[in-house]
Amino acid sequence: MYERNLKTLLSSVLPNINANAFYNASMGENSDRVNLIALCRADLQPSQCREYVKNATAEILKMCPNQKQAILWHEFCMVRYSNEAIFGTLAISPMSWGHSGETVTNTVVFYRELNVLLDSLQDHAAFNSFPKKFAAARRDVDDPKHPFIYAFEQCTPDITSEECGDCLNKSAQKIRECCDGARGVRILTPSCYLRFETDQDPFYNESMFETVSQPPKLSIPSPVPQPALQRDGESGGVTCPHWNLGLLLFSLFIFIF
Repeated sequence: MYERNLKTLLSSVLPNINANAFYNASMGENSDRVNLIALCRADLQPSQCREYVKNATAEILKMCPNQKQAILWHEFCMVRYSNEAIFGTLAISPMSWGHSGETVTNTVVFYRELNVLLDSLQDHAAFNSFPKKFAAARRDVDDPKHPFIYAFEQCTPDITSEECGDCLNKSAQKIRECCDGARGVRILTPSCYLRFETDQDPFYNESMFETVSQPPKLSIPSPVPQPALQRDGESGGVTCPHWNLGLLLFSLFIFIF
């Protein structure tokens, strides 16, 4: 009976996902009750959203047969189901992540500007974008190789603004722990999604977003040169590591319980 209820709910996502790119439904009683949530990335057009959830609902059923709980993160959407109540409940676990194999040049400057950007997006997504709870923006960086950071944050609409902020904050805290120095990172949880990239062009549809207020870029004065201390016969010098760069691309994560 649980499997039949699950199939019925999954088939109901495509025709019923709303204009906010969100859908939740439940079916069954007691041990046969299924609760389901589906969410598209907020910058998609409705037709794009429906196409992606169509593929995701088919994929999760194929990859997770006979499971009571599962979550699938696609490039552009998430589908989650459980035999426990999930609507309106903050869930930061399981947390998954992925990152680029290429690193930024100056981590001090990069993370200074990234933190400012993510803090601004977190505030906007949680408190100023009802009902979708999302935000995206670009910030300039003093790095000739990676001069821009594009970032995107989104929460499921069913959690509170405070819970959304908490979820995004914990996701941001994970960045340096899992992916230190990476020029592109995605952090995925059941209740929120965070991504940033340093490509020349944004990975999201800019026309779908409001302007997010950000503090001005900080300027750090150049250090005053200090005379080098040398012993007779020695010469000063600096050795810089050379990185062998690669790129990790990914589009799908799935957890089963």
